[in-house]
Amino acid sequence: MIKALLIVSAMAGIGQYTTELPSMDECLKARQAILQQDANIKTLCIPKMDESVQMLRFFDIFMDMIDQIKTYDEVEGGLRK
Repeated sequence: MIKALLIVSAMAGIGQYTTELPSMDECLKARQAILQQDANIKTLCIPKMDESVQMLRFFDIFMDMIDQIKTYDEVEGGLRK
């Protein structure tokens, strides 16, 4: 599941606030509620991937690389003999 990060920045320069929401739809609803309160506030919803999913993808890529190295080593090792 892709989560969303809501970034709120006021033009007064006080700073920005971020909060993680469970979905992009929830983020867009929160964004609209903020804009109704003050049209001068800038808001942005950014997709945010779950960190565990990101780690699993990384390890899948890493294991594919290991498999490719093993295959290459087996092929090259056979040619050297």
